[in-house]
Amino acid sequence: MRADSPSVRRPLTTTERALLDALLDHDFDGAAELRAQVRRATASTGCECGCVTIDLHVPDDVPVSSASGAAPVEGTVVDAGGAPIGGVWLFVEHGRLAGLEVHSLDEAPSAVPPPERVSWDTDPGDRTSWWRRRLRRPTVPAGRP
Repeated sequence: MRADSPSVRRPLTTTERALLDALLDHDFDGAAELRAQVRRATASTGCECGCVTIDLHVPDDVPVSSASGAAPVEGTVVDAGGAPIGGVWLFVEHGRLAGLEVHSLDEAPSAVPPPERVSWDTDPGDRTSWWRRRLRRPTVPAGRP
């Protein structure tokens, strides 16, 4: 997520705001300030691959949070049968909302999932999630097994 994203800023959709509200309904250090930021946040395209990840932008005069990096709440997107199909992460930079990342286990998601399709893990640091393992996986150079 880039703070200088050239994408046009727009208001959050109802679903984006509901997902952020559900994520920030969990208590952690700095969450209260992030809740206040959501009320004034705008969004822009966060990824050029066509997924629904968004960059978040908040005015300079909002309360700054003590949170930084990935929020300590991780969402698992589930299908109608409850099987995991993706994930949700919230990113904070310099105490400000920076991005809402939506992952998929297969193809890129076509829409931000509603909160009722997300199960929350409020202590993702206590385990190595599929997402964190994938991020740590070493990159194999082209032409090498």
